[in-house]
Order: sequence, then structure tokens, then C-alpha cells
Amino acid sequence: KSPKKKSKKQKQQHKPAEQQELTLDEQGRYVALDCEFVGVGPGGYESALARVSLVDWNNAVLLDTHVRVSEPVTDYRTFVSGVREEHLQPDVAMESEKCIAIVEKLLQGRILVGHGLKND
Repeated sequence: KSPKKKSKKQKQQHKPAEQQELTLDEQGRYVALDCEFVGVGPGGYESALARVSLVDWNNAVLLDTHVRVSEPVTDYRTFVSGVREEHLQPDVAMESEKCIAIVEKLLQGRILVGHGLKND
């Protein structure tokens, strides 16, 4: 018996993940998230959301916004977060409720990727 010809999908299943090609529909399902936090409270040990970034498969920015912090910031953690006081001013930063609603809508039906998603 001659071996059966493998379908394109079967061939891709045996390729390493980085070599598999995804259709445009499949690519459209993936979204990457990163969040930055500032410190609040005594010593800045508690974290508060200060920036949200979402990109698609092709690194197109879906959302990149600073988020208003409801408590006084005691540590901007700029060396890690890149966030500065001027980024969190009311005329620049988005209200947290509005940001959460936008993120929820953008993530609906998507596959979320990122690092430290438990924290973000």
C-alpha cells in the first residue's frame, strides 16, 4: 500500500509552533496584553493599574492608554513602568471603568497571550 497523502493541516501539526502558518482568521483571534502598575499606599507597596496595552497578531495597537489612579500614587515605578506623573493627569488618562469596558470588548472571543497574565 502506498502511504496516504497528508493534508496541509496534518503537515502543520508536525511542525514546531514557530513554523506553523495561521490563517488570517486564526491570527485575528490572538491578542497580547501588557499592563503597567504604580505603587499606592505607604511605601508604594500596593499596586494600582496605570497603563494598558493591547496588540494584535501583527503588533497593530488595539489599545494603549494610561489609566487614572483613584488613590494618591506614592511610587511611579518609572524605571520599570515608564509611567510618570504627567501620564496620569485627568486630561490624559482614561477612567478605569471605561478602560475595563473597552478591554472586555476587545478580548471577547479572543485568545489572550502575554506574560504575567495572572498579575495583569
